[in-house]
Amino acid sequence: MEKTATLIKRAATNIHQLDSIKIGDFLADEYGKSGKVCDIEIINRKGECHYYFKLLKSGTILIIV
Repeated sequence: MEKTATLIKRAATNIHQLDSIKIGDFLADEYGKSGKVCDIEIINRKGECHYYFKLLKSGTILIIV
């Protein structure tokens, strides 16, 4: 069975959607970057949450909420 990527739109993303993403999930953003999540880092800073999704061979997707 082939998995489809979860599409993340920076302007229309909520915390519950971001918290549901796990290591091993396929992720894509609206700019075309996509891949399998190999690491997740969440940083709370000055009232903002920074979600870093490190993708296998594709770089990192950063979402600030």
